[in-house]
Amino acid sequence: MTDETGLPLMERLGPMMPVEDSEVIAGPKNLAIMAPPAHRERPVTNLGRVFGQFAELQQQIAEQVVALEDSVYQQRQDLAQAISQLPDIRDRINWLIASFHEQSKKDESVREKLNRHDAALVTLAEAVRSIHQAQNQWQGAIEDLLRVLASAKAVAIPALPEL
Repeated sequence: MTDETGLPLMERLGPMMPVEDSEVIAGPKNLAIMAPPAHRERPVTNLGRVFGQFAELQQQIAEQVVALEDSVYQQRQDLAQAISQLPDIRDRINWLIASFHEQSKKDESVREKLNRHDAALVTLAEAVRSIHQAQNQWQGAIEDLLRVLASAKAVAIPALPEL
């Protein structure tokens, strides 16, 4: 059995003490009736004020719910707009990937051409060096031949009389 505070009646009353015969009012010997505890002053509750506070809280909660609903609605609108743009974004991404792949192939082609041109330049540089070497050898040979011819001409032609 509980009282209005929710506590078992036995706890509210406190521990049971043996009752003396002088405290027993009437009744069988095994039943003791005790005097009621001294009443404490109970606070008086103003129900009008309680309901007013309840109405204020209800109003605040309603305002928060409306604000939350507005926020959810706005987020749904934003999400719907983002979802509607997904196909366009997907197309743009695919176009970028295709362009990147195409540009990559072009770059690879240009790199191959540059590598071939570099190899041709190396070959050309080697050819020019060998031509310079051959030209230097020829020039040296021609100079040697001219010296030999000049010395042979001086030996072969006796000094001419002076006129």
